[in-house]
Amino acid sequence: MLIVRRIKPETLHQVQELADSQLVTEDAILRIGRMGMHLDYGALPKPEWRLFPPVSYAEPAFLVQDESSAFYGAFEGEKYIGGAAVTMNPNGWADVLDIRVDAAYRRQGAGRMLLDKCASFAKKRELYGLRVSCTDTNPGMCQFLEHEGFTLHGFDQMVLSQSPDERIKPKSRRASLLYFYRLNQKG
Repeated sequence: MLIVRRIKPETLHQVQELADSQLVTEDAILRIGRMGMHLDYGALPKPEWRLFPPVSYAEPAFLVQDESSAFYGAFEGEKYIGGAAVTMNPNGWADVLDIRVDAAYRRQGAGRMLLDKCASFAKKRELYGLRVSCTDTNPGMCQFLEHEGFTLHGFDQMVLSQSPDERIKPKSRRASLLYFYRLNQKG
């Protein structure tokens, strides 16, 4: 049975690193017009493997000690299958720093359950809602967020541009960071 629970210092040993490697067949394409921003998805000339390593600032060992943050783990029985890191930001939002589910357990509700725990974290602290950032090179995550009710409200083309991996790419192919938001429900 699938369950999600908050990881505490005494249960930190249950968390395992989940690197995310995906075969990507399309790219997210940002469109900006009179009605705002939205994403389209365009087929790649050929599929390519992309690696989305865990982010260093979402370190579970730090987050479980911090009162303004939380780390949630998804488990199938006793097997760790995913996690989500969330923290309060000074502008009144809960930032989901990282969310990932083992590829073998996707599309079974774990991602939604992890986001629900993050939303409860935000609501309990009377924050506006959730903010998630991801790169436009991760169309699967973009589609997941849109499916879960998030709306694209910003992007940053410079934040990743100085990494060695991005500098070797033509400017038109460099990754942008996209910011998705979802307001807390009333009531």
